[in-house]
Amino acid sequence: MSDTPTVITEADERRSARGGAFAMFVDSFDVYLPALVLPAAMAYFMPADLPPEIRATFTTLLFTVGLIGRPIGSVIFGNLSDRIGRKPVTMISGWGFTIITLLIGLLPGYGSWGYGAIVVFAVLRLIGGIFLAGGYAAPISLAFEQARPSRRGRVVGLIAVGAPGSFLVINLLLLGLLDVVPRSGFLGWGWRIPFFLGFVLGLVYLWHYRRVVEDESFFAERRTRRQPVLELFTTHRALIFSVFLFTCGYWFATQMSVSFLPTLLVQVLNQSPQLSSTVEIISSTCGIFLIMVLAAVSQRIGRRTLLMRWALVLTFVVGGAFVLMVVAARADAPVWLIGLIAVVAKVLPTAPLGVILVYLNERFPASVRASGYGIGYMFGLILPGLYTVWLLALSSFMPYAFTPVVLIVFGGLLMFVAVRQGPETNA
Repeated sequence: MSDTPTVITEADERRSARGGAFAMFVDSFDVYLPALVLPAAMAYFMPADLPPEIRATFTTLLFTVGLIGRPIGSVIFGNLSDRIGRKPVTMISGWGFTIITLLIGLLPGYGSWGYGAIVVFAVLRLIGGIFLAGGYAAPISLAFEQARPSRRGRVVGLIAVGAPGSFLVINLLLLGLLDVVPRSGFLGWGWRIPFFLGFVLGLVYLWHYRRVVEDESFFAERRTRRQPVLELFTTHRALIFSVFLFTCGYWFATQMSVSFLPTLLVQVLNQSPQLSSTVEIISSTCGIFLIMVLAAVSQRIGRRTLLMRWALVLTFVVGGAFVLMVVAARADAPVWLIGLIAVVAKVLPTAPLGVILVYLNERFPASVRASGYGIGYMFGLILPGLYTVWLLALSSFMPYAFTPVVLIVFGGLLMFVAVRQGPETNA
């Protein structure tokens, strides 16, 4: 590692920004790929006579186990990124999740390995989730640090676009495969194509990132210092707790749209899967535009101001949209109206993602930035990730279809309070 400072050019800044956007795209692609592909392919991994409830439970668990790995990875790779540098950690984590994605695509099914196929799938998902956390902790922080202060909102907004962009690609790819490939072919080999594509995307990501430049001298003296994660939970413990409350509130409000809305539409409100897929595609397209707009606006009016206002949008507008959606479906309203309300409920929670990413990076000093950002973002997902438990508990005294509204309102208000108590970071 060199002790001589490296001059970062404008070309280097653009290259690291593209690398951060690619990291977000590949991360979201690999995380949510099983959730979207497996429901149509679980017959390959399970016996045909398995009850639907058990099949659905296995599908959910295979998705969730990947999320469990992310908080673990945020501690490992966030700490490592603050000690040895963002680029080497990006390359390590990138090779990790790229190889894991390929291995999942090569898995045999129940006919060859029995339930062992599910067990191996779960283990690979857990390891992949750990490596994917490095894609948050390292490349996004590097892109933020190399961007000029006046451009940070737009740069990180570009990075955040990778998330809805991946949703758009996955849904278009899946719809195309299901339409073109016969069911027997899809169960045998068609489901593997998105995973092989994920592997290729990982290789392209690594090829691009090898040319990203980082000032290695910045990390030279950190090898002998104590672990950044220890500094985070001692010197900056009040800060990490504040960030945890903020991200926890945001994810409580957002998980209902990101993870539960398709289930609500299809299984609870008895709408067609085609409507759900259409909502996903339209919402992803609109989300790309809104993320860039809000990120640019935050550069003018401040992150804190925008996020406080958007927390109220989540609380009242998104919460209200969920109520209207349930009422409209039960009243047999036109499908286009239900879909329009669902798009509103889906798009608005995703819109401030770019502002959130830059706000979290601005909250932490450089010495613990990757650790604080990664841990604060990932650990805030844990309690909201148990949304199924909270919804079932709420359903004991209110209609199940309306239970998401409670979590949305709670999350929006918690987010508002946490941001209001914090500083303005875009000074």
